[in-house]
Amino acid sequence: MDIKFLKGVGEKRAEAFRKIGIDSLEDFLTFIPRIHIKRVKIADARRMLGENIIVYGRVLSVTRPSRPSHPVTVELEDGTGSIEIPIFGGSEFRAKQFRLDEDYVFYGKVSEAFKGYTTRLDYRDHLRINLTDETDRDFLKYSFVPIYELSGILKATWIKPLTLSKIVFNAFRYVIKSSPGVPEDTLPASVINDNVLYSKKDAVLRINFPINFEQIETARKRLAFEELFYLQLLLALKRKNLKDEIKGISFETDIKQIAGNFIKVLKFDLTKAQKRVINEIYSDMKSEKVMNRLLQGDVGSGKTIVSVFGMLIALKCGSQSAFMCPTEILAEQHFNTISEFIGKYNKVAGTDYSVTLLVGGQKKKLRNEILGNIKSGMSNIIIGTHALIQESVSFANLGFVVIDEQHKFGVMQRAKIKDKGLNPDVLVMTATPIPRTLSLTYYGDLDVSVIDELPANRKKVITSLVKDTAKFETWSFVKDKLGKGSRAFIIYPIIDESEKLDLKSAEENFLNHKNINFKNFNVGMVHGRMPWYEIEETMNDFKSGKLDVLVATTVIEVGIDIPEANVMIIEEAQRFGLSQLHQLRGRVGRGADQSYCIMIAKYLDEISKKRLDTLCRTTDGFEIAEVDMEIRGPGEFYGIRQSGVLNFSVTDLAKDNDILEKARKTAFNIVDRDPHLRMHEHEMIRKELLKKYKDSMYLMNIA
Repeated sequence: MDIKFLKGVGEKRAEAFRKIGIDSLEDFLTFIPRIHIKRVKIADARRMLGENIIVYGRVLSVTRPSRPSHPVTVELEDGTGSIEIPIFGGSEFRAKQFRLDEDYVFYGKVSEAFKGYTTRLDYRDHLRINLTDETDRDFLKYSFVPIYELSGILKATWIKPLTLSKIVFNAFRYVIKSSPGVPEDTLPASVINDNVLYSKKDAVLRINFPINFEQIETARKRLAFEELFYLQLLLALKRKNLKDEIKGISFETDIKQIAGNFIKVLKFDLTKAQKRVINEIYSDMKSEKVMNRLLQGDVGSGKTIVSVFGMLIALKCGSQSAFMCPTEILAEQHFNTISEFIGKYNKVAGTDYSVTLLVGGQKKKLRNEILGNIKSGMSNIIIGTHALIQESVSFANLGFVVIDEQHKFGVMQRAKIKDKGLNPDVLVMTATPIPRTLSLTYYGDLDVSVIDELPANRKKVITSLVKDTAKFETWSFVKDKLGKGSRAFIIYPIIDESEKLDLKSAEENFLNHKNINFKNFNVGMVHGRMPWYEIEETMNDFKSGKLDVLVATTVIEVGIDIPEANVMIIEEAQRFGLSQLHQLRGRVGRGADQSYCIMIAKYLDEISKKRLDTLCRTTDGFEIAEVDMEIRGPGEFYGIRQSGVLNFSVTDLAKDNDILEKARKTAFNIVDRDPHLRMHEHEMIRKELLKKYKDSMYLMNIA
């Protein structure tokens, strides 16, 4: 049946549904309620002040208002009592809309009546019920009414929440009666039985129209298991493909000799965590399987030096290494640090490894020379930005790839850097710790290494939150620290003044700090609109001590390592995300002296306060990451919506860890037993994969 013939739809609404992807009645079975509203007796409603409810009854009276601005008042009765429902707007129309002695369902919030003697229902929507219609009578059998997301396209056809609920119910009723086997199961009977799950049909039916509250969560968990199972299946297939099907490079070499020279160059002892991770990386590199490893480590934990060890292994075996960064300033920072280290290593080890920087904006003659050296193999370690993946860049023998702050890059960008070599080993790094559920979900195909230990000389950064009115005291504190040899960052969320947002401006306040607040000190500024070479010059002045104060935007969020900078002031802190604040704070606390992070904020709402209080309470990046995901949700955390993978409709990663573990174990066991899904019992799995996840299959060899 064409959806336009479904009761409540018609031609115009059918067209609106098609615009949102609903082309058939079966497509309505993909709807997932946003919430469920309980239908209650009117007598019980009086004890539910402030709650959203649904009541069903017969109209006793319709009272017209004395003034047009006043509401029409409908009195509804259900045998247990009556309730007043004031309805504002269009009083003439409303007065004629509701007829005496007819049956209606009303949706709204219970509140105190105007006169305070009884309760009323603050109107949100209604639905007329015809008791002679079998479909309407069936609709009343369910005590929980699903409320769905209502797009603007549907609203334009005067579809309101209860109208949509009834249309979906009508579709369900027709499809399930005419096609008893729909929807078909997408999980084998063995998986359903082993994990004690609803059938697909029961899950879809009960998450939309449950008989009791418990069925909602049971159905949701079944559908969440399916979402997570197929994602984990993709990850398991990808992992199997990389480990067993694709032959990588075996970097078999004398690691003791490299380690001995490496230690001689270091000015500090590696932490136990760094040593453990180096061993994990070498274990991968010496095998013929392609390495795909995620290295997590909090700000300042020493991830870069660990990656350098991996690059040295590749270099010893005759391969080039590439180090890709999201920004020019970070690439420049890494180039300076790694060049200095490799220069010293060459003297100790008797090698002549070269380090090259490739970024945008370099002069044509220099760029051509760099490209020639990369192609000939004269450049051994190439550090750069997106410039590394341009077509003009050709490597002689790229064998080891490091991707820093990898969440800043898209899937295809990571694919392009891999394609520059022949199945190179890949190490992706992040200073933003990832909650376990998100790590298993998004990076479940990767081997994970964690540096969970900071260098011994690091002191915890003292973090505090102050009101905007306490500026004078804050600047006095900073001047006191500057007078004792410290250097300070002052961070702003935007560059220049905005009329639309009441935010502090970096440029405006730079002048105030330079000419008034810190007139006896040297003040500089960097922001994202400056050319990278100007940023580099200013940063070098700050690093060398020519500047005492650096006014900046989030351009300094990652990669800046200046031990003498131990004061961080963040203005309008409520405008920053939690992980971003944690990254900014990570720019201080890198030396032996005590460091401070002062967040200045005003107009704090509940969520902003939770973010800033969390930062004051802990410096543990993993704890901060859990709170951040709880606040923002997994789709926004870490900027991963770009992947298209976490397009969940029912899964809640904040509470579905147990489901994730079961789904992962089940998926990986199936792939271990049947890596090509050729067994008869896995036929429906293969069919579902090709139907829904075909676009993801071609990315299976990308880290």
